[in-house]
Amino acid sequence: MKFCYFIIPIYLFLCSIIYGTEWSNSATFSFANKAGNTNINSFSGSLASSNKGDFKLFGKLLTDSEFSLSASHSRSTQNDTNQVEHNGSIGLLFDYNANQNFSPFVFTEWEYDSLARLDNRTNLGVGAKYRFTNYSSISAALLIESQTYTGDPAELLSRISIRPKYKRSFDNGSIFDWLIFYQPSTSDWYDYLIKSELNASFQTSVQWLAFTCTALYNYNSTPPADVKHADLDLSIGITISF
Repeated sequence: MKFCYFIIPIYLFLCSIIYGTEWSNSATFSFANKAGNTNINSFSGSLASSNKGDFKLFGKLLTDSEFSLSASHSRSTQNDTNQVEHNGSIGLLFDYNANQNFSPFVFTEWEYDSLARLDNRTNLGVGAKYRFTNYSSISAALLIESQTYTGDPAELLSRISIRPKYKRSFDNGSIFDWLIFYQPSTSDWYDYLIKSELNASFQTSVQWLAFTCTALYNYNSTPPADVKHADLDLSIGITISF
């Protein structure tokens, strides 16, 4: 069942390799260390890749479209042996007419989070985006989700996903990007997820190097027992574009 979520995006990814014309890639890394009464090392890394152009799907030409792949992983260890935190995600998105005012899309995502006792959350969704200005947009999607918490059986549910976004690129190459997801269950509106991601990237004198500040906020209205509703993660790192 989980593999089925990735069939369509993987097919679109292969199409993007064959027919895409413009690749853009970046990798971000951050590291933190706390020493003294305890020794905690924290590492996080992420990869983002997108391909813009015209793609063929079942003989039909999809113009001005974009395929995006994103992956992230974070890990913290205490005294070099005890694992404190372990989380990550992989996401695939195909956006048709990506640069137009209205654009439909299909996506899939897989994520895990040891602190939240989330062993697996996999979803597949379809939706559409409306662009208000060159900097702001809003999207709505319907997604099917499978989630498994530690010690609990897998649960299958559907959610609505609402996502406002603001992204501004500056002449010096710096970028400000903020997006928020509100995802209530279709069967229980008191069961919802909120995800907020704020990124500020400051371009250096080296064209392929930037400093990045990131704030991630996750809220779960119905977490497992002994797990808090919200998590906030702040990080500073470097981004390499290639």
